[in-house]
Amino acid sequence: MSSAFETIHRHLLLNILKNIIKEDEQRIIRYLLSNTELSVKLKGSSKTESFKSNIGTPQGDSLSPVLFIVYLEHALKNIRKIETLYTQNTLELAYTDNVDFVSMTDFIDVKTIQKELADFRLNVNTNKTEYTLVQKDGEDWKKVKKVGSLLGDTEEGNNYPTSPYKNCQASG
Repeated sequence: MSSAFETIHRHLLLNILKNIIKEDEQRIIRYLLSNTELSVKLKGSSKTESFKSNIGTPQGDSLSPVLFIVYLEHALKNIRKIETLYTQNTLELAYTDNVDFVSMTDFIDVKTIQKELADFRLNVNTNKTEYTLVQKDGEDWKKVKKVGSLLGDTEEGNNYPTSPYKNCQASG
């Protein structure tokens, strides 16, 4: 995701929360998100005048990361409903604003994911998107960044169990 906290559509977030939290809690969150003023301070200069913001969640408080995770999970639920993307061989690994889609058959269609996430104002950073074929053929498997080189059953004196996903493809 790109600029995760800044992309949240507040009205949509509040609608998502209606089904999850009590009315009093909704009021507190509505208050947190209302009348948000921001200012910018660049290194070596003073702060700019503050300006109002009506998108995203404030950064620096402890609730905003939780709100983002709820928002992202709702968007991912919609993506999971797309049968052409999600099969029984599809795995999803998510940590904060990073999501990896792992398929044991084909590469995941990132353009479809981009389109679905755009409805939530979430942006896939295509500069960070990687397609990786994970399998223990030749020497390339040792260069996989996300899974590392622990896919082999034995390598250089180490004895690691064979991964059940050694022939899967990932995008994220």
